[in-house]
Amino acid sequence: MARALTLSEKLQILFEYGESRGISAAYRAIAEATGENATNIRKIHRGENINPGLKILRALVKYFGVGLSYFDFDTRAGCEAYLAQFAPAQAVDEIKLRANGMSEEGLAAVRNMLDFVRKAEGLPPPKLPKE
Repeated sequence: MARALTLSEKLQILFEYGESRGISAAYRAIAEATGENATNIRKIHRGENINPGLKILRALVKYFGVGLSYFDFDTRAGCEAYLAQFAPAQAVDEIKLRANGMSEEGLAAVRNMLDFVRKAEGLPPPKLPKE
């Protein structure tokens, strides 16, 4: 059986996840966004603080847009599988934000483009709620 990841290793995976989605993993950026201390974040990341407390862990997962249960996983595969579930939801939320305020004609064009891409990727038409 593989050894369990350390908190530092889990944080490294979380930083990689954030960076792959355009979220800065710079200690200062995280500190400014969370109100936590950059030095404390660095110490956790480097393994110098193995018991940082719930407050800072909550701040870190909130910053990266995941849940606290991320830290429940002991393997890289488990951590990555957990993080993978957030990517589609974040992408859909981004599309919603970009569509906000568009005219009905603009929204119709976006719907047509989405239908075109779904078809090109071999996906069935979406199941839309009945009006």
